[in-house]
Amino acid sequence: MSGKRGGWSAAQSGERPHQGDEVGHEQGLGFAQLEVELGGGAPGARLGLCAEPLHGAGGGAQLAWRAGEAFPAASTIKVFVLQALFELVASGGLALTDQRTVRAADLVTGSGVLKALTPGRDYSLHDLATLMIIVSDNTATNVLIDVVGVDAVNACVQSRGWTATHLAGKLQTAQAQAGTKPSRSVTSPADLGDYFARLWRGELLPGALTATCQAIYRRQQHTDLGRALGYDPYSVELGAAPWRVASKSGSIRGVRNDAGVFEFEDSRTPLVLVVMTQGCADERFHPNNLGAQVVGKAAAAAFGVLAP
Repeated sequence: MSGKRGGWSAAQSGERPHQGDEVGHEQGLGFAQLEVELGGGAPGARLGLCAEPLHGAGGGAQLAWRAGEAFPAASTIKVFVLQALFELVASGGLALTDQRTVRAADLVTGSGVLKALTPGRDYSLHDLATLMIIVSDNTATNVLIDVVGVDAVNACVQSRGWTATHLAGKLQTAQAQAGTKPSRSVTSPADLGDYFARLWRGELLPGALTATCQAIYRRQQHTDLGRALGYDPYSVELGAAPWRVASKSGSIRGVRNDAGVFEFEDSRTPLVLVVMTQGCADERFHPNNLGAQVVGKAAAAAFGVLAP
């Protein structure tokens, strides 16, 4: 399937806006101050954000800050692997019930559970896709990249108009240097926001596959979008929460990203919200990482304007 992006009205140039220039709400939201906090007072840290209620393609209020700039994607690149995989399924080239063997040679470091399980087992493409998203499993991701192909993922990305996005290759295969592995893949808040908006509007995949894809995101185990809003995933699982987050996060040293959709039990329209960071002074992989806190603060500020 192919199609043009819905578009973010102020997100395309990739230039840093003056505070308040893009939509008119940013003046009081403190995104520039959050960049200073992110870098621990040192220059060079970046925060990117876009947010839009799903009123219709390009038809609602929007917030954007550095939305068109490319950031290290970290694990948010996995949403585009998922899209390319589901497009192959939609075309009849694959079935989600197809099995793939996870070999010892496939196991890589970083997030996920397959690296801790016995190799040589078969998993369905659906299960591998679920692991790739909900626990950000790097091994599952690489198996799926082998299935789809790097070139096919990038062709899918380009056909959809996500011009700031590029998958450089499989994950966690580079030699570790100074305790970190570089993220060569990139994307932007605008591209991620457009992806989630169009997926939730049913514009990217046939109906049944759209529902399957959305269901995977709703099972997400790791999100910072709601951390400053009192988000309680366990209450969501029990059906006792006023809203839930369907999302995909990503993290490497100095980078925390999160992108997805807030869905409400009341009459409020679903809210697409993306926050990306780079240059965080806190390089720990820790629940209270400064970058994760900044993501939560930025998301809460946008939430307060667009979904009060």
